[in-house]
Amino acid sequence: MSWWTEKRYRMIQNNLRDIDAGMDLDAYIKTLKEFQADVCMVGCGGITAFYPTQLQCQKTSPYMKDNFFGSLLQKCHENQIRVIARFDFSKTHSDFLQAHPEWYSKSINGKPVLYHDTAATCVNGDYQQEYSLKILEEVIREYPVDGVFFNMFGYQTRDYSGNYVGICQCDSCRRRFRDYSGHELPVEENESSPVFQEYKKFKSFTTQELLKKIYRHVKNLNPEVAVCTYSSHYVDLVRNESNSAVDRPYPFFTMASENNSGCIQGTFEDKYSSNCVINAVDIFYRFMGVSPYLNELRLWGDLAAGGNLDWCIIGGFETYPDKANYEGVKRVFAFHKKYESYFNSLKSCAEVLLVWPMDVVPQAEKEYPGIFKMLKEAHIQFDVLDGREMEILEKKARDYSVIILPAVETLPDSTADALKKSGAVLVGTGLALKEDKESLKRLFGISLGQKLEKVRGSYMLTEPKEVFCHFADRDWVYLDKEYYYMKPEPENRNYMPLILASMYGPPERCFGHTVTEQSCVSVREGKSIYFPWMPGSLYAAQGYEDHKNLFLDVIRTDALPKERLRISAPPCVEVITGCCGDGEYLVQFLNYSGFNGTTFYKPLPVEAEILFSGMDVEKVQLLKASGKQRLVFDEKVKVSIKGLYEAVLIRENKESV
Repeated sequence: MSWWTEKRYRMIQNNLRDIDAGMDLDAYIKTLKEFQADVCMVGCGGITAFYPTQLQCQKTSPYMKDNFFGSLLQKCHENQIRVIARFDFSKTHSDFLQAHPEWYSKSINGKPVLYHDTAATCVNGDYQQEYSLKILEEVIREYPVDGVFFNMFGYQTRDYSGNYVGICQCDSCRRRFRDYSGHELPVEENESSPVFQEYKKFKSFTTQELLKKIYRHVKNLNPEVAVCTYSSHYVDLVRNESNSAVDRPYPFFTMASENNSGCIQGTFEDKYSSNCVINAVDIFYRFMGVSPYLNELRLWGDLAAGGNLDWCIIGGFETYPDKANYEGVKRVFAFHKKYESYFNSLKSCAEVLLVWPMDVVPQAEKEYPGIFKMLKEAHIQFDVLDGREMEILEKKARDYSVIILPAVETLPDSTADALKKSGAVLVGTGLALKEDKESLKRLFGISLGQKLEKVRGSYMLTEPKEVFCHFADRDWVYLDKEYYYMKPEPENRNYMPLILASMYGPPERCFGHTVTEQSCVSVREGKSIYFPWMPGSLYAAQGYEDHKNLFLDVIRTDALPKERLRISAPPCVEVITGCCGDGEYLVQFLNYSGFNGTTFYKPLPVEAEILFSGMDVEKVQLLKASGKQRLVFDEKVKVSIKGLYEAVLIRENKESV
């Protein structure tokens, strides 16, 4: 068993600048221990070598006096802190450009991509293909590193300022793409071009092939070195980020940590999430942190979803000008250390699976986060699975009672077979399988016809009322975005008749709506539910609870199983429930009540209840920084959530387990 599989770690990443090669290492170690970090990630090689390299393909920091990385590694290991060495092979010092032009990317105008004194290298050039391996070999042979991480792995079409440089036009790319596809390199990113579609496959293939080569090389040198980057293949630790950007459009996706960590934990058995909580407000503003409440919530999200704790700043601790988030990080890290035995064994017990369509299509950009938000606000427990991993979906399908496919465009035949045989109720939203007519008919018993052209001004009739229990006093709910007419099979039950738009203009002319025989939901009892419109997108973009409640009323009536632990809490409270031992359950509450849509304030105190449905409960304890506190309970227990996070440990009577 390798070190990263034994327990969930607490890591701090210090993105080192050249000038940090002279930092006080004893003070650095002391601060890591104050944070209770047991892993650190620091710069090692690539753009700058932070050790005395013997290779002629990288430059050492001019500020380094001795062997900075070697000394840091030794001191960390003496203090039981593991070290992941950070590499960036996406660029080199521009001094190498004249002697080795074949290493580098060329912009759309045929020139090297320069930024300050660095030049961008190409995935297909000799530097990334060969010299990166030499750098890794030098480090791993000389230093007992615990892991390696690669920054900016893959193809880049923009520089650090966001300037578009285009598809790389270097000779290596031209030659390799011609060999791969028989075509010349495209010069523009045109989604309607078959050649560009081939180029996208080429990028994926060549990136994965290089990562496979690097992974095998590292493991041949030392199989106990963890490999980490922004990929889910040929790695041990999958890197994602919870980050911010000042120009990013709203609405703000608050639960990125839970989503990113949960997706890795829900998809893979042999990989672990290292979702990095970026302290900075933006890449342009690395020296100021986000709100302390947002920063801490992101870390609680990593922890609650079963991932590793991972936090990042630029430079060293003492020189960083914004220390406002230090105490919040220490608080989360200390809590994790105190109760890490529960987090190391935490496993989901969800019966609902949400498939994340990672190859983003326009329909999925809002549909998936909208459905995610609906389920979270309703406190329905669910796992997330990477929608690119169809073979894994096939294997896991039988483990769930409900599988939701928001805007998933197509399915391989084998995946459709597995889903049909799984026994799970399938839920399609956001025009799922619109481009896969055979799977749509086979799994949902419908065919889609024409698109409703005049969707704006149309409504949905909330009938039958025994299904739509939220709508005793509201008969019509507006329809927007996209809707497609559908032809269900005779066995299907159909809800919510479509109401066509009437005349529009002054009030005197606003009449003439037509209730049609078309429906907005089609149900095959015990098998599937289909929404031929965009409930998730509408909720994500426009925020009306009606669209959420329409979705929830249907799946609660026709899909969701009875939960053993039912949660009653405000929608602003996220709940994550998992099994953490034999007959032991951990119920975690994240309090988002301080978020007003743009700003994170101190959260308000809120109340929640955990209801035990047919459970013989022996003990209920609140996990606090000061220790465990027993709670009084009967068929339910009340929980006061006064801060950002609370955790409740529930133990069943062992005789009843």
